[in-house]
Amino acid sequence: MSGECHYCHGLVSASERDHIVLDQHGNHEVYLHEQCADGHNLIGSSAASGEVEIVCPECGTVETH
Repeated sequence: MSGECHYCHGLVSASERDHIVLDQHGNHEVYLHEQCADGHNLIGSSAASGEVEIVCPECGTVETH
């Protein structure tokens, strides 16, 4: 699964470690590079579970990875 980064329009591939695919919400998929998402303050962490929380730039839904 691959597509264009929401911000820089570069190629995002789900198999790359620093590439993010948001596909667990709504009826749309959003592709992000970790650097681009972090640059827009979309990445946080849940201290309780140690998981990473990423905010979808299109709809604002938080997805946990």
